[in-house]
Amino acid sequence: MTEIFRKKKTQQEIEIDNLKKELDNCRFLMMRNEIHFNMASDENLIASQIYERESLRCQYNYLLRQLKEKENCAVASEKVKVGE
Repeated sequence: MTEIFRKKKTQQEIEIDNLKKELDNCRFLMMRNEIHFNMASDENLIASQIYERESLRCQYNYLLRQLKEKENCAVASEKVKVGE
């Protein structure tokens, strides 16, 4: 019954939700990487964890920029709709 009154999400809202899920997953991977880094004793494994951490950090920054851009576009389009 509540599904009848639920507002259908726009494509932009779906994309924002997907980016938030990807960010959450990236945060999880970063935490897991930190745990593995702290447990590593072999220098090759430590180096591998450092490269992985850097890769995840770059991915996280990219996703965060994408999310901010999408959210700014969503706010701007709402302002246009209200101003019409």
